[in-house]
Amino acid sequence: MSKKLTSAVLLVEGGRQDADLVYASGFSAPDPVVLLVHGRRKTLAVSLLEFGRAKEEARVSEVLTPQLLGLEGADRHRLSQWAVAVVKRARLRAVRVAAHFPVSIADQLRKAGIRIEVSTAPLFPGRRQKSPTEIKQIATTQRAAVAAMRAAMEWIQSAGVDRRGYLRQDGKRLTSERVRRLIEQRLLEADCAADETIVAGGSQGAEPHERGHGPLRSGQPIVIDIFPRHKQSGYCGDITRTIVHGQPVPEVARMLTAVKAAHGAALKAVRPGVAVKTVHTTAQETLLRHGFETTVKNGWGEGFIHSTGHGIGLEIHEAPSINLSSTRLLLGDVITIEPGLYYRRWGGVRIEDTVVVTRQGAKILARCPYP
Repeated sequence: MSKKLTSAVLLVEGGRQDADLVYASGFSAPDPVVLLVHGRRKTLAVSLLEFGRAKEEARVSEVLTPQLLGLEGADRHRLSQWAVAVVKRARLRAVRVAAHFPVSIADQLRKAGIRIEVSTAPLFPGRRQKSPTEIKQIATTQRAAVAAMRAAMEWIQSAGVDRRGYLRQDGKRLTSERVRRLIEQRLLEADCAADETIVAGGSQGAEPHERGHGPLRSGQPIVIDIFPRHKQSGYCGDITRTIVHGQPVPEVARMLTAVKAAHGAALKAVRPGVAVKTVHTTAQETLLRHGFETTVKNGWGEGFIHSTGHGIGLEIHEAPSINLSSTRLLLGDVITIEPGLYYRRWGGVRIEDTVVVTRQGAKILARCPYP
């Protein structure tokens, strides 16, 4: 008979914003924290510096400091000893931790006689289905992403063109870096921030995660992917558009038509209870009907080379992944739909929206034009 896992969950973070910790406690800090969730009781240990703020902001049963835990000397500065003290204070003999839990702290817990159970499943499965409040928070971030996208699209489309086909604004060549700076400025105005924003023109767009660099040209596809996080709520948004200044070459025009069709078909396939592979294969088959196959040549993938989307929330990539798995969509899932095509010769084309799964199907959280 298999041993039943303990219900007590231990989170130890050394100063980064962990999504599970924010979800469970409503608190994030640049300093180390320990959170023990045992039934309905939540105990948060923070530094003396963060004690007052944690008392006001954290959704927990009690907030403790190393001093209140009775730690002395160097132990007050050892996160492992915070963890040991919090677990012993709760009189627990075992705790469940995530796969990325620090090994050194696990060793100290074991040394103190506390059993460590590493969870292969999510520690907080309730994170997947978003509450109405969470959906509103994601929508707020998504609206900021849409505003930034609109500004970038308008700036590119209003650009002039020099004799060599390069775009120009304000007397200078328009570059990926300049467009990215505009996007980041718009996001900051909405209390959002984004790292790794993509503005990839021409052949650079054939690499889905290439950030893009250098001058942009007329007639070439420009992939813009914006995935900000709201500075207060911590919830993310995600949107991609591919635009072409001027007239695209026939092959790129065909790609744009095919990806728009795949995006629309995948959106229509979204509903509670449907397998994610149905959504993914709908996008795949639509692209195939438009004459685009996915191939691998010399290790380089071309065509539709990624999943159709992913969950989104406190992290930019959450469950469920919209791929070939048998996972079924649930009411309240917030996911992206983002089919794309990638060819070294022509570049990339991707269209992405963030949607919530409702009883009626996919509801786009913030609308943005499709160029």
